[in-house]
Parts: sequence; structure tokens; C-alpha cells
Amino acid sequence: MLNFNTFRLLVLAGIFFIIGTLSLWARDINVRGTVSNIEGEPMYRVSIYNAATNKLVGSTNEDGKYLVKIDSEGELLFASLGYEERKVAVRGELTIDVELEPSAIALDEVVVSAKKITDNVIPEPTDIEVKGNYFHIKTRVKIPKELFSTNARMIIQPGIYNVTRDQMLMLEPLVFDGKEYAITQERMYDYDLSQDPLARYVQVKQSSSRRDDLVGYNDSIYVENPNDDFRCDMMVAMENYNRVLYRDTFVIARGVVNPLRFLEYEIPGSAVKNESFFPQPEMQLRDTRGDVNLTFKVNKSDLDLDAGNNRSELNSLIDQLRQIESDPNARLKSFSIEGTASPEGNYEKNKQLAQQRMLSAMSFVLGKLDDSTRRQLDISTTASVESWSRVVNLLRADGKTKEADAIQAVIDKYPGNPNRQSRAVVALPFYRPLITGQYLPRLRRVGYELLFSQYRYLTDEEIAALYRDNSAALSRNEFWRLYNLAESKEEREAICRRALEVYPKFLVAATDLSAMLIEKRTPDPELLLPYLDMPELPDETRLNQVVAWLSAGRYVQADSLAAYLPDEGVYHKARIYAAALNGRYNEVMQEISEESSFNEVLMLLAIKANDQAWEKAKLLGNSAKENYIKAVAANRVDEVVRALSYLDAAFKKDPSLRDIASVDGDVLDLLQDEE
Repeated sequence: MLNFNTFRLLVLAGIFFIIGTLSLWARDINVRGTVSNIEGEPMYRVSIYNAATNKLVGSTNEDGKYLVKIDSEGELLFASLGYEERKVAVRGELTIDVELEPSAIALDEVVVSAKKITDNVIPEPTDIEVKGNYFHIKTRVKIPKELFSTNARMIIQPGIYNVTRDQMLMLEPLVFDGKEYAITQERMYDYDLSQDPLARYVQVKQSSSRRDDLVGYNDSIYVENPNDDFRCDMMVAMENYNRVLYRDTFVIARGVVNPLRFLEYEIPGSAVKNESFFPQPEMQLRDTRGDVNLTFKVNKSDLDLDAGNNRSELNSLIDQLRQIESDPNARLKSFSIEGTASPEGNYEKNKQLAQQRMLSAMSFVLGKLDDSTRRQLDISTTASVESWSRVVNLLRADGKTKEADAIQAVIDKYPGNPNRQSRAVVALPFYRPLITGQYLPRLRRVGYELLFSQYRYLTDEEIAALYRDNSAALSRNEFWRLYNLAESKEEREAICRRALEVYPKFLVAATDLSAMLIEKRTPDPELLLPYLDMPELPDETRLNQVVAWLSAGRYVQADSLAAYLPDEGVYHKARIYAAALNGRYNEVMQEISEESSFNEVLMLLAIKANDQAWEKAKLLGNSAKENYIKAVAANRVDEVVRALSYLDAAFKKDPSLRDIASVDGDVLDLLQDEE
């Protein structure tokens, strides 16, 4: 049995052991990782809290990475405007990657979390003003005097939320530290405030003597798709040393104020006109064949130039050979001669005769060539004797069926025996008066085949055939010739696309294809990007890219590139509309206003000359778009009843305008009144 003192000692020892074990395991560790959204994109400026104390311990950088110090058995809370908060138990892990899901916030909903006090921070509603691709937010935030204390930090974090694409773009935060809080921060970070993730945004704020403070906010941000549906959210949070005291999220703007979404202009694309950019013709290596037929007398092997067409045939051949010899783009490859004798008499003797005739012709031809050419040639000879079947075919072709049948009977009687066939045919009664004089001379010949390689320009027919069979072998110029010969727009587009597959840097093909797509109202803003850094560009390439960027809502890039266009004609028009859509209203106000009354009203609305815009708008016609813009102008000057009437008329004529109105900050309030 243990006495009481012994038992007490054992209990104390156990307690000390447990405490020692806890102190051993409950230690601070550095936890790092990456925070991303559900699409795997890194998230910037995600706030990271110690969930147990509600104290901000860090935030993510531009790459979504973070590093925080926390108890190994603690819990982290990740929070970002527009996303669901997420708690993650550390459990001794040194690396924790987190994925945040978007929060389901309706446009007219206010989300409040971790609220600890009754007096709210109230941001003023505002508009999302558009200038080119930049969204501008200007507002004020009312902070009740009782809310902001000297030992607290207030964070005001606005964000532009793209409803269409489910993306949040963070604006610059405002961070206010009370005087005591700022001193504590300096001491906590050992006067190295760079360790504070919000340090560069901090302003030290004294409590005001007024009832409320009004904090001004003004910032802008670049967006790729200004015609999407947007809203502006603002998160306001206050924390002291240990916990978050207050956190609210407000929707301070819905839709985008952008009257120039209706700006009317027509800028046609343009094919390249400067011939210096056209691809130059290129010779291709091609094999060419030729042939000639010579005539010989019966039983004679010597070549008689005066017989038949021998002289002209050989002169033509010699001329061709000499042309090839003198052509630096050609080379003879082979020269073959085939000699054929007529079938009368002994077969072997006839074959020897054919060989002799062939050699006679070969000797004559080769004697006309240079030694170097002869050494390069692959020379071959073939001797043969024509068959009596050939005579049968010639007779039938001439309508002499009786004679043809007689010779065919001989062939059938002595198949495979040319000597017996020859003796039997010679004995036929019509042989001498008909066969020897009219048909045998037609069977005696020497033919040649000349094969040479030559770099030459292909004919249009050859190019078309090559495009069908092996388009990858075409040169740029051959694609260009084919493109210019094409009869339909569809065919020209297909040729350009194939040419770009074979030659990805084919500038003229890409520029002309871009012009065709603009004409089809399907411009491709990516097509010409690989060419824009070339040292020399045709003006048409830049023009087509400006038009494509304007169609894609990339106004900053379009305006920048348009500055390189000539200030004349269609190029000038592209310049002024790119400037207007990029927010440089005053520079082009007069020119665009002169284009049409409709555009004039839009420009007046863009510069917020609302009274003047309303007076001009009342003079517009009654098309769907004109009624819509009348509604915008009327609403701007608080003519709400008339604005509703115009908007209703616009929707009746074009119901699709309701989709635009649902993202248009100029008429969203009218939609609510309509409902």
C-alpha cells in the first residue's frame, strides 16, 4: 500500500511529465505554402489568421505563397474578399497548400461575419467608371468615431469582381493603424516593419474629434474584358492585438458605367498593298523528260539525216541539250536510247539491227555534248524488235480487217515463234504491195528519253496540282500565286490558313487572312501577334491588329499600336476611335461627334456633360439603341419617368438590350424600378 506522501509525489511527477510533454510538442513552427483558387491560379493578398486568436499572422505574395509562424497544433484561417473562409489544422505540417472557393454573394446581398460591435463602417455607393481598359473606383468610407480606437488596425480592401468569369481583381488596400497599435507593431517586429505584409499601405491615424471620420478612396485597375458583368466589393475589417473585432463585406457598385459600349464605327480590314512585302518567286528543282523519233531505211543501220524528220528531230534535241548545258539552274541526269526494228526476217538479226541503229543515233548525239556533260550522264540503251501484233493493230486502225485477220491467224498458228511468223506473213499475197511500203517503215525507229533536273518556276497548273497532292512542298510565292488566282473568299481563306501552317512567319498571308476575318466580322486578336515585333511591318498589318483589338475590348493595346499608323484615311479613323475607346475623350471629341448625332451623345455622356447630352439625346431617332441612350441621358439628369419610358421602348424593339442593361451601371437602378 502506498502512503499518502508517496501517492502525492507520484501524482506531482505525472503532472510535471504531462506538462513537459506538452511543452515539448506545443512549439511554434514556420508554415509555408501556396493559396490558389479552384482553377489553380495563385491568389494575391489572402489574409492568414491564427484561428484561435483571430490575429493576422501573414498574407500571400504575388505568387500566392506565404510564410507564417504558428503553434504546431494550431489552426490557420485563410480569408480573401469574394471567397469562402477556410480553416486548416496545422498538426505539425511545415507545408500547407490551400484552395479557396468563391463565395456565393448575390448582387444585392451584404455579408457580415465576425461582427463584434453595433456601429458599422459604411462605404458610400459609387460607380465603376471605365476609361479604356481601366476601371476607376472613387468613394468615401464613413468610420464612426466610437469604432476606431488608438489600439486597433482598420483594413479597407476593395475588389473588382468579374461576375461573368468568376474572377476577383484586388485594388490597393487602405490600412489605418491607431497610434498605440503602430507603436506596438514597431516593437513586435523589432522595428523592421518590412515583416508586416501590410506595412507599405499603413497610415497612422489619430481618432478624430468629430462624430464620424470620412476616409476617401480612389484607385484604378486594368481589366481585360470591360464589357463583362462587374461589381465592386469592399471588405472592411478591424483588429486589435489579439483578434478580429469586426468584418463586413459590402457591394458598393454594380455594373459598369461605359456609354461608349454603343459607339458606332466601321473600320475595314486591309490586305497588304506594298509589293515589297510580297514573297518573291522561287525556282523549284523539277525533273523533265523528252523524246524523239528517228526513221531508218530497210535493213540500214546508219542514220540518214535526210530521211523523214530526222534532221529537225535531232536539231531540236541538240538545241535542248545545249540549253541545259548552258543553264546554271539545270543538270542532265540520264540519257537513254531505245532502238526498235521491224519484225520481217530473222528475229536475232533484227534485234542486232536495232542495236546498231541505236548506237548510231547515240554516237551522233553524244558527239554534240561537252566531255564534262558526257561524264555526268547516266547512259543506257535498249534494243527490241516490234511484234506482228503491232502490225495487226495498225491494220485494224486503218479499217483493213481482212488483212489484219490473216496476220492474226499466223500469230495464233505460231505463238512464241517470231521467225515462223515472219516467214508466213511474208508469203501472204498482200504483204509486198501493202505491208512493206506502208506499215513496216512505221515500226522502225530510235527513241530517246532525256531526264534532267532544272530549277524553274512552276506553272499555275503545276502549283494547283502540288497544292492538292503535297501542299507542304509549295514555296511562299507559289502559295501567294495560288491565293491570287482563287475565285472565292472561302478558297482564299483556306489557302492562307494552309500557307501559315507551312510557313508560320508568312506575314502577308497572316495580314490578308486577318483582313478577311474582319470582313466576316470574326476578327482574331491573336493572329497577328507573332509579327508585331518584326523590324518592318506594312501599315495594313498594324491596322488589322488595331481593329481586332478594338473588337476584343483591348483598348489600351489598340490605342498604343494605332499611334504608329499614318494619320490619313482609314488609318486616321482607326486612330481616333482607338483614342476614344481608350478614354482620351477630349482629344477626339469633335471629330467623332461630327460622325453622327448618336456618337456625339455618347461622347457627351463619356465626359459627363450630362445636361448637354440630354438635350442632344432628345433629338435622336427612335431605334432601339437610340431609345436606350435616351434612357441613359434622361436618368443622368434625374428624368426617371422619361428614362423608364425610353428603356421600355428600347426593350420592346430589341429584347437583347436587356442583357446589356443588366450590366450597365447607368440603368441598373431603372431595372429595379421597372421590377
